[in-house]
Parts: sequence; C-alpha cells; structure tokens
Amino acid sequence: MMSLNYERFTTLFLTLVWLLLACLSTGLLLSLGSGWLGVITLWVLVLCPAALLLQSIKQRLVQPFYHLTTTIEAMRLEDYGQRFYSADQSGILAQLQAETSQLCTHLQAYKSARDHQAILLFRLIEQLPSPIAVFDQSNALVHANDAFSNWTGKPWQTQRLTKAHHFSLVQSSGQWQFSHPSLAQQWQLRQSRIPINDSHAHLLILTDVQSVVSQAQRDAWQKMIRILSHEIHNSLSPIKSLAQTLQMLQPGADTQADFDQALAVIVQRSDGLMSFVNRYASVARQHQLHLEEVTTDTLLRPMQALYGSQLTCSATAPFTLHVDVSLMEQVLVNLITNALEASNEPAGVEIVISKTIQYAFIDILDQGPGVSNPDNLFVPFYTTKENGKGIGLVLCKNIVEQHNGQLTLVNRTDQRGARARIQLPLS
Repeated sequence: MMSLNYERFTTLFLTLVWLLLACLSTGLLLSLGSGWLGVITLWVLVLCPAALLLQSIKQRLVQPFYHLTTTIEAMRLEDYGQRFYSADQSGILAQLQAETSQLCTHLQAYKSARDHQAILLFRLIEQLPSPIAVFDQSNALVHANDAFSNWTGKPWQTQRLTKAHHFSLVQSSGQWQFSHPSLAQQWQLRQSRIPINDSHAHLLILTDVQSVVSQAQRDAWQKMIRILSHEIHNSLSPIKSLAQTLQMLQPGADTQADFDQALAVIVQRSDGLMSFVNRYASVARQHQLHLEEVTTDTLLRPMQALYGSQLTCSATAPFTLHVDVSLMEQVLVNLITNALEASNEPAGVEIVISKTIQYAFIDILDQGPGVSNPDNLFVPFYTTKENGKGIGLVLCKNIVEQHNGQLTLVNRTDQRGARARIQLPLS
C-alpha cells in the first residue's frame, strides 16, 4: 500500500471535508423537501466556492515548503541570493524566514572567507621558488606556479586539467611518488591535502635535492669559519693585550719576572689555541680528549694572568680535576669573556670554586643585566649581542658534556647578574 506523504494527506483530508460538507448539505435540503433546483443552487453558490477555498487552503499549506526547498537547493549550490520569503509578519513562517535568512548570510560570509583564503594560498604558491602543483580529487591539475611551468617546460595554464601521470606523478596508497627513477633521485616530493571548493585537493611541492645539499654544505662551511674565527678572536685578544703591556715595560732586572710570566701565558694560550684549531678541523667528530690531572690553582692561574684585576678568584683548599687542560681553559676564556662583556665597568668577574663528594663546581659570576631569554642560550648561532656569533656557549657546553659534566647559565639570586656553572665529576 502506498504511504501517504504530506501533500497527499492534505489533499485527501480536504477532499473528505468537502465531500462530507456536500453530502450533509445535500441530504439536509432533500429531507426538508427542497427540489433539485435548491440542490443545484447549493452546489453553485456554496459547494463550488467551498472547493475553491479548500484548494486555496491546500496551496497555503504546501507552498512554503516549495519555497523552502528552492532556498535549500540554492544554498547547496552556494547561491545565497535566493531567500525563503513569507508574507506573514509573525508566527512560525516569519520565524522560519528569519532563520533561513541568517543562515544564508552566515554561509555567504563563510564562503567569502574561504574563497579569500584560497586566493591567498594560490598567490603564495605563485611566489615560491620551488615547483608547486595542486591536483583535484581526480588527479587533474587545477593550479601551479611559474616554477612548475619551468619544470615542465610549458605554462601550467595550458596544461590545466592534465592528469598527474603525464608529469610522472602517481599516487599509490595515498602517497605520491615519481614514476621515473631519475626524477626521484633529483627531486624530493612533499605532499599535503588542502580544502578547495568543498573538496580536498592535493598540494605537491618539489624540492631540488642537489641544491639543498649544496646549500647545506655552504652553510656548514660558513658555520665552521664563524666558529674558528670566534675562538681565535677570544684567545688572541688577551694575547694582544699582554704583548702591548710588554712593549711598555722597560727591560731590567725588576721587570724580568713580569716578562717571563707574560711570555709564558702567551706561549701557553698559543699552544692551547693551536691544539683547539687542530682538533676542530673536522666538525663531524668529537674532540679527542687528552685528560690529565691538574689542580684548581694551576687551572686558574693563566686566567688570573690573562684578565688581571678584572678577575677575582675564591676557593676552598685546592683539589685535583681530571680534565683536558687546553679545552677547559678554552671554556673558561669564553665564559669569562662573556661575563666581562655583560658586566658594567668597573665591576669585574668573580670565580668561585667548590666541591661536594661527587662533583666539582666552577662558578663564573658577573654583575650584568642577567639572562633575558634562558630558553635560547644554548641554541647554535642565537645571540643577543650586536656583533655576537652565538657560538661560544654552544662550544663550551659541548666540551663540558664531553667531560661528563654540565654547563648551566642562570640569573643570580643574591644580586643582579648571571651565574655560569661548570659541574664536573670527581673521579
């Protein structure tokens, strides 16, 4: 049996109402003795207008749904100019008109924002130097940039809707790859899915592997040069200062001790710098540590000679460390230099040495502004100095960690300034 939908039910109900009215009124006239002339008059003047009225009521009940269907179909096609309309100023139809109008306005704003984002995305793609292509769900080209045109040898506009396999691009199990082995060796393929026109498109980015490798090699060489120049500068600056001091000293028996001490420090730092440069010739391998026993006084004596009155050392009774002396001196030179640059004149730098049963601690304390961004302190090439390289702390940390130690740099709690702490195991 065919089920009754809304329209058929309304038609059947109104028809039954009209038939019931016709039968009752006709039967009543006949029972009252009216002739056929009265019955005909009833049908013409009452029943026919009643049928037209019921038809109008049916149209009134059904017509809003036709309008709503048309509006929803237009919304599905993203045509938000078609709106549901009702002549009622109040009631459920007026409320339905207001709600559908607000929905159309919201969807129209969403469509405008989405189209604007798509335009911005396409403009960004056009500005990028790497070949980029966008394929739809059927793997047909819908957009690309000039770099992709250069890669294919033709303007991408003339190749629009061309299938991806014509560009040696195939999709297998959701992953894109080159069908030609030579392309796979030269180009790296990255992919992403982006929403376009109520569907998901495939964004493919081609990266020239050879150019990336070449650029990485150039960056590596530049970083190595910066590291070496940084270390050489830090060691040569105090050596130059000592040499200038020697030039001002008059030769004589009373200055011979100063001459000998300054020359010994220059020779020691020169040997340490040469050893560091030789060991850092290959950045791919770690430093070869030459561990030896050295007392804390012996380790700090060259620092005191290098920096003079700018450096104050305080410690408990001397004890022995098992370290690579030249590398550890390099760490101390970097940390002391950084501390002096941070401290305000005439404030100097203080070194405090202490120990526990398991560890030795070397604290370098300054009176500068302190650490402003502790999260990036040991990020390579990050620096807050105008002419800084962002290398010294990273090298110091690597050297200390190769001694199975730790290097930390925090703000002081007792006063203004920062504290660099070298923690070394006592073994």
